[in-house]
Amino acid sequence: MKFLSLPLLLSTSLLAFAAAAQAADDCADAQNQAEINACTGAAYKASDKRLNDLYGQYRQRLDAGQRKALTAAQKAWLNYRDLSCQFETAGAKGGSGYPMAYSNCLKAMTDNRIKELQALSDCQEGDFNCPAPKP
Repeated sequence: MKFLSLPLLLSTSLLAFAAAAQAADDCADAQNQAEINACTGAAYKASDKRLNDLYGQYRQRLDAGQRKALTAAQKAWLNYRDLSCQFETAGAKGGSGYPMAYSNCLKAMTDNRIKELQALSDCQEGDFNCPAPKP
């Protein structure tokens, strides 16, 4: 178990670092922590909108049973994302940079989920891990 935890911790940390670097590039003109917090929050909201749009489009292609399964998976993923980011950023809680750290974590995990759903959306018939081949 210890061996599984270390790679997970390292990959999560690298993911957060990459998101922070991207947010830093996107929010380079921010003049203070409040502006950085607002900027990173807006970046997360933009990713969340992209995820919701993709989710809605992909969901339309599924039959009723697949939609039910995807909805359950998405709800579980949202809970996992939120709890993971709360844990990951707990050390910053109460500080002025907490909103930035939390938004960066949410954005990074949301961007990864977009990639996962995009891969499912683009899968081809014959792929055993393809619930609904791309038309």
